Parts: sequence; structure tokens; C-alpha cells
Amino acid sequence: MDDAQHQYVDKVATFFTMFGSTRAWAEILGWLMICEPAERTQAELAEDLGLSAGTVSTQLRTHVQLGMVEQVRVRGERVQRYRLKPGAWREVMTSELGRIQALGDLASAAAPVMPGDRPDRVTELGDLAGFFAREWPPLMERMTAELEKGTP
Repeated sequence: MDDAQHQYVDKVATFFTMFGSTRAWAEILGWLMICEPAERTQAELAEDLGLSAGTVSTQLRTHVQLGMVEQVRVRGERVQRYRLKPGAWREVMTSELGRIQALGDLASAAAPVMPGDRPDRVTELGDLAGFFAREWPPLMERMTAELEKGTP
């Protein structure tokens, strides 16, 4: 891994750790985004990133369970390889609707305990979640249509 690649992996790791991901999980993601070839074995990932074999194994399992990374076999090799799953980012963005709706549910659940002092602490969340719940599906449809046409 050269310096520029290392800086990118560090940038990805810093971003995702702000949202609660482990650093190793995020480093693996960042490296799988840019490594060549696109597939890596657990041992290669451990060596490339300076992580223990156990850490890589655990974090890869999480990536696979989340659907971000897939296992691939290269013909003639006995070792399992891993790569960023094609379409993974689109799946992440599509799944955001569930989180948006869950935020709306949190705002609705506050009705019996709505604060008199600055109710906007709750109502703002409900308003934003409602807006994005309405707008997210057409936005994703438009994105899908543009990607299929080859227009990002």
C-alpha cells in the first residue's frame, strides 16, 4: 500500500468510526474499495493493513453479514477471497428508507411525553423524517434510472 492509498484508507476509517464502526472494519472497507486486484484473502488483508488474522476474520464476517462484502473463489485456488460486493453502495442507500422511517417512529412515539419547553426537539425530527420518507423512494428511482442509463 503506497502513501496515497494509506491516506485514503485512513480517511474512510476516520469517517466510519465517527458513526460507531470499529477502525479495523472501516480500514478493511476502505482498502477493498481501492485495492488491486479487487479481491483479497484474509491473510493479504491482515498483511496489507497490519491487522491480526483474528481481527480480519471477525470484521470480514460482519461485512459479509451486512452484505457489503462477498466471498469469491478463484479457480484453481484453495483460499477464499473477499471483495466489495457489486452494488453494495446502492444497497446501503436503498436501506436508508428503513432508518428514515424508524426515526419518524421515534418522533411519533414521543407524543405522550411531548415536552412543553421547546417541542421542536421532537417535532423537527418528525418533520424531517416525514419529508425524507416521502422523497427518498422517488430519489432512489431517479438514481437507479440514471445509473442504468450510465449518467451519474
